[in-house]
This record gives sequence, structure tokens and C-alpha cells, in this order.
Amino acid sequence: MDLPCFPWQDHVARKWAGLEPEFKERFKSLLEIEDIFESALSVTTEDDVECLRRISTEGHGHTRKDAEEASSCRENGNADFKSGKYTDAALHYSQGICLSPRSSEQLSLCYANRSAALYHLRRYQDALDDVSEAEKSGYPPALAHKLEKRRAQCLARLPPSEAARADLDERHPGMSPKVTVGFSPEKGRHAVASEAIAAGEVILSERPYGLVLVASGGVFGSERRRCHACLKATWRPVPCDGCSYARYCDARCRDAAWEEHHRWECPLGACLTSTGVLAHLALRVALKAGTVNIRAAVTGGPADTAYAGVFRLLHHADQQGASMCYLCAVTVATLHTELGETGAPPARGQTDGGGKDAAWRLLAGAALRHLLQLRCNAQAVTVLQQPGLSDDPVQSIEERRLATAVFPTLSLLNHSCRPNTSLSFGAGGAVTLRAARSIRPGQEVAHCYGPHSSRMVAEERRRLLQEQYFFQCRCEACEDGDQERSPDRQFGFLCGRCDRSLSLSGKDDHLCTSCGGAWSGGELSQMLRDVGCDLDEAACLLERDEPGEAEALLLRLQTRWRRAGVTLASTHELRGRTEDTWARAHAHKGDWSRAAQHLEHSGAAVAARFGADSLEMGRQVAKLAQLHFNAGSRTSALTVIPEARRILSLHCGALCPEVQELQAMEDCLRH
Repeated sequence: MDLPCFPWQDHVARKWAGLEPEFKERFKSLLEIEDIFESALSVTTEDDVECLRRISTEGHGHTRKDAEEASSCRENGNADFKSGKYTDAALHYSQGICLSPRSSEQLSLCYANRSAALYHLRRYQDALDDVSEAEKSGYPPALAHKLEKRRAQCLARLPPSEAARADLDERHPGMSPKVTVGFSPEKGRHAVASEAIAAGEVILSERPYGLVLVASGGVFGSERRRCHACLKATWRPVPCDGCSYARYCDARCRDAAWEEHHRWECPLGACLTSTGVLAHLALRVALKAGTVNIRAAVTGGPADTAYAGVFRLLHHADQQGASMCYLCAVTVATLHTELGETGAPPARGQTDGGGKDAAWRLLAGAALRHLLQLRCNAQAVTVLQQPGLSDDPVQSIEERRLATAVFPTLSLLNHSCRPNTSLSFGAGGAVTLRAARSIRPGQEVAHCYGPHSSRMVAEERRRLLQEQYFFQCRCEACEDGDQERSPDRQFGFLCGRCDRSLSLSGKDDHLCTSCGGAWSGGELSQMLRDVGCDLDEAACLLERDEPGEAEALLLRLQTRWRRAGVTLASTHELRGRTEDTWARAHAHKGDWSRAAQHLEHSGAAVAARFGADSLEMGRQVAKLAQLHFNAGSRTSALTVIPEARRILSLHCGALCPEVQELQAMEDCLRH
């Protein structure tokens, strides 16, 4: 939820509707962030604060420690443990740990139970650490023998420790010297190649100035399994001592987050969840900067370089509309009222003068600036839906948003619907930007804000970009319109008798110029919709481990096309999805060779849609390599692996997990 929750939006909308016309007109004319904030603050009351608290409690519960809820989580974990569901049990116990009051028996019991679940998951060091935490938390002496036994079991099975891998992101700090930042009235600040940049070359490595983990819902959502500071996945989240929501991978991350921002966020409880990810991130950026850096940025004095980069981002207050500005301003003003009760704000550096109230107003004004900026400059930090290649060799690998972050240097890059760069994310949410293809000297370096030429038509892309980013896209793809799409990609129908491409006849009909067959456009469009629904159903059947039913449905699809006397071209997206689904069905049965044959056929659609050297094509070829490997087709696998490794290295670097697994696969086949 990027914007505030709907009940809060409704509350602010009613406030806006009830304002005096003179106030509304004056508010609409305001352009300075400080004036917008002060105007909203003047009409923010204790009723607004109480309303936000009520909405937060009703919609998101509370974030206080609660021994009864902790006990309930432990009981749920016990039930899963008895059923052999050790992963679910560990997650329930983790939630119980976060809910348990400090030094309570409930806390010690949750630690002890989680150690048992982790032991069964073969995470022996984590289980050992939990045994120690259970002892420190006051585990009942009468049960101590259980912990001693588990400690001995873990020590007997603990393998030698492996050396930690170096963090690749530290090797390439900042922007490449081959790129300069220019300015023009049309493009604003933008990045330009000053020298030739080879495909795959690192252009930028940057850590986020601030990030907020995105809640994914459910008791096992990402916010329950990831460190709220560095995003590292953990089986042993270390909870905040003051609330049940924030959790970390270790005490170091917890303590660092406390000093930077969480000591002020912690008392706000669920309010930050209700106000949305962008408001939360905006506040966190301001807290990290502190009043000294904020005042320096406002006055043009010397400020932290990274924060100065964030502060200079355009906020577009004049284009976002009065009601949106009012929503953002009242949201920040209400949080400001809550923050005033948490003590003095962070200064960062020399002691900032002016008094507590003035300091909080300064910081809240900065938070409003960042909230308006983030609507155009926030960057999704993504992870693979299925990391690695071993879980399911055919299932499509998709990226999902893990966090929302702000990168001051990355934000300098302009958008292109056909970008010449590719993004990947590493430890701590750090971003690495690589050239997706060769970039000439003088050519602009651009990445995609979301609307991509391979996924939607120019008209739709331009509409979305205008609505969210307030510019009319004039990139190469948009200026070309959709001329880059081949006829097969636009229509993609072949005559079932002579295998020739169909041509448009008149307004809507399709005609085979070779044998004279004709089909109505409406009939073919309905068939495409039906095929899409059937493929969705087949995917659900495979998820439920019913490959026989999925295969029967696919056979009915083939019959339907034969009766219609028409087929889809190999480059059509639905043809690619059909072949992918066949591959999954055969893979479920362990028929790796037939699965590989179908996956090879689907490659034409992926290449046509995304490009032969695209990240999507790299993952497609990697899946094919895994299928050949599983089938024992040594020659085929060794032919495909280098191509998959080349494309994935181009976008993600040679040390990404997918490339490393491909290398291990190749080493295994060659030795």
C-alpha cells in the first residue's frame, strides 16, 4: 500500500470537502513545501490524531507486546510441528517471539520451540543460537534437560563454517566515470555516456538512502521473514524490544535501526502502516537526515552529499493536484503531532537550535517534501519469486516487490520505454545498473520506470507516465509508436491448412491469401480470451499437483484450434504460454526430454516479446538448461548453458545466484 489506507483517505477527503472556499483557494495557490505543510497543520486537530489511531487499530491491530497472542502463536506452531510442517512452525514461533514481553517465560518457550523446528530444518547453528536465547530468557529449570539434549544434537551435526562471500556491491561504488550528468530544459538532469560503454558493464552501484519493507500479507508475509533494516532473509528474526512489528536479522541491525529511525517510529505503532509505504519512507528519510542536514539543505549550506541528492529531487507539488497535496500534507501533519510526544528529533551532527517544536516542524516539512518526491522517484526493490534454478525448472520466474527505496543517483536517470540498462538488487537493497546493450558516447543512459514497450502499447505507456510522472514520453519506442511490433506479434494467426500468415481483410476479418480461408476478427479475439482463461486454469491445476487434468485441458485446446482451422504463430505470446504450460505438465511427470522440447518452442515467443538478449530470455534459456541437465542430455545442456550464462551475466553480473548455479551445472557435466 503506497498511499494511505482508504479509511484515512476518506477521512481527509471529508475534511477537504468541509473546508471554507477561501482556505481551499489559498491552499491551491501554495507552491512552497513549508507553506503547504503549515497550512495543513493549522487545520489538523486532535480528532485527526484519534481518527488515525482508531483506523490503525481496527485495520492493523496493535504493535504492543502481548503474552496471550504470543501463546496463541506458540500453540499454532506446536500444531504445525506435530504435523511435520516445520517451516510453518518456525514462522509461528518467530511471531510469538516478537509478541512476547521481554524476559517472560512465554519468550523462552517460543525460543526453545523454534530451536526444535530449526533443528528439523537442518539449520543447526540457528537452532543452537535459539537454545542460548531460551536460556537467557528464563527457560523453566525443570525443562533445561531438553535444551541440553538439543544443543548436543546440533553440535554433532554442525558442518564447518563457510567463509562469507565478499559483497560485490562494495567493488563498484557510485557512478561509472564513463557517465556524466547533464542538464537541459527538456530533459532536466540526466545521465549521458561520455565514453563507449560495453554491454554488461556496470554503470552504477548505489545503496538506498532509505527503504521500507513492503508488507505482503498473511502471517508468513515478507515483513515477517526479512530484516527490516537490510532485507536479509532470516529464520531467527530479532525483535524490537518495544514493539511486535519491527524485526531484524541480528542485534547489530536492530541497534543501528534504533539509532537511525526506529526509536521515533516505534511509538507510532500501526499508524505508519495505515499512512502507507511512501509516507513511512518519507519520514524515515527525514529522520535519517536529521535537522542539521535538513536545515543545511533548505538554506543551501553544506549537507550530507547523499541527502542533498535526495532533497534536490523534484517534488512536482504544482502538478500533483490540490487534493493529493492536501492528503499528503494532513497525513504528515498528523504524524507530526504524534512525533511531538516522542522527545526531541534527531540532529545528526552539531546540536540544532531553535527548540523542540521548531525542530519537529522542520523535519515534518522535509518529510512532506519527500512524500511528494517519492510519488515520482521511489524505486521498487525486487527479488525473484523463485530464487535459484532447482525448485521448479519450468515455472516462470517472476520478480516481486520486496521493499520501496529511494536512490538519489539512480533517480537522475530518465525513463525510456526501451531502456539501454538493466537493474538488479543485492545485499541491503543495493542496486546495480548495467548496460543492457552497447551505449555510444553521447547517448543518454536511461532505465524503465515501469511501462515497457514489450508489455504495453505506446498510447497506454504514455498515459500511465503522464499520470504518475507528469511528462509526455518522447523516447524512441514512443516516437516510433508500435511499429517495432511485427505483424505476427500484432495478430499472430496462421492458416491451419497451409501454415501461411493471415492478413487483415476489410475492417476486422482475417484472410488467408493462399487458400482463401476467412475468419472473423471477433471470433478469433474470443478464442484468444478463452485460451488465456484455459491456460490460467491449467496453471492452477499444476499448482495443485494435478498434471493429468492440466494435460487433458491442453489437449482440448489443441482440438479447439484444429476445429477452427487456425493456429498461432510461434512468436505469439499465448503460443509461448501454451508451450510453457506443456513443459510444466511433462516436468511434473518427470518427462524432462519432452518438457525441454516444448520449452524450446516457447523461446521464440519470449525472444519476440522481450528481445533475444533480454533478462527474460536469459531465464528462459536457464530453465531449458536445467531440463536438459535433468534429462541427462549432456551435449544439449553444454550447448545451452553458456548462452544462458552470457545473457544473465549481462543483466545480473557473473556472481548472481542463477549464473553461479549454471556454472556449477556445467562443472558437473564436464567432470
